[in-house]
Amino acid sequence: MDTKETDRFTEKVRLYMEKENMARPGSRILAGVSGGADSVCLLAVLLRLGKEYGWRIGAVHVNHGLRKEAGEDADFVEKLCGRWGVPFFLKEEDVGKRAKERRMSVEEAGRKVRYQAFHEAAERFGADRIAVAHNRNDRAETLLFHLFRGTGLKGMASIRPVRGEIIRPLLDTGREEIEDWLKKNGISWRTDASNETDAYTRNRIRRQVLPYVEREICAEAGVHLAQAAQLLMQTSDFVDRRARARLAECLAFEEERAA
Repeated sequence: MDTKETDRFTEKVRLYMEKENMARPGSRILAGVSGGADSVCLLAVLLRLGKEYGWRIGAVHVNHGLRKEAGEDADFVEKLCGRWGVPFFLKEEDVGKRAKERRMSVEEAGRKVRYQAFHEAAERFGADRIAVAHNRNDRAETLLFHLFRGTGLKGMASIRPVRGEIIRPLLDTGREEIEDWLKKNGISWRTDASNETDAYTRNRIRRQVLPYVEREICAEAGVHLAQAAQLLMQTSDFVDRRARARLAECLAFEEERAA
């Protein structure tokens, strides 16, 4: 194992977290861990950095009840947490049933269930931050997803590094980079079979659209899309700040006139 290279990855994540003010020293951070490469990497890196910052790290796993091997994923994460000495929280939910009851897509129902579970576990753990494992590829795919469906400036900002107590430490790292780091550290992960199908819109963007663009148009298209999302996020925030400031000025002027 190339220790310098693996340490370089951890340092990259540390610098990104500091740049985005993701967590303060002594924070209690709950990580969402599905068992896939991204989330296992997230947990491993947080544990390494936690020694330096005095973080207390916990993990939550959500069993959506959509795949026959879902129970095996939960067992994998629970055993991993046991080996690493990480408090483990499990949430089991029939997402397919909820989707039908709420008349929404399985993707949307799953997202709502996950974040509800994250917040419930965070309260039990006393966490002030919830870490999720979105990476740079996810950010690029989400930008395309929003553009294809129609969106405004906020939608073009794609996935944000910080949203309230939600933090995304791996948002500036690529999927290949993450898997390479895990392999060099001898850390295994689970493969979600649903990611290998085209049943979901995001999967089709991931498996068909982006690979075609990177093969036929620009090999760094995914990186460039993620960079564009970052710039659009900054632009959206700037416009929002200026609009709020101008609104406050107008309200103050109207109050003076009415006095």
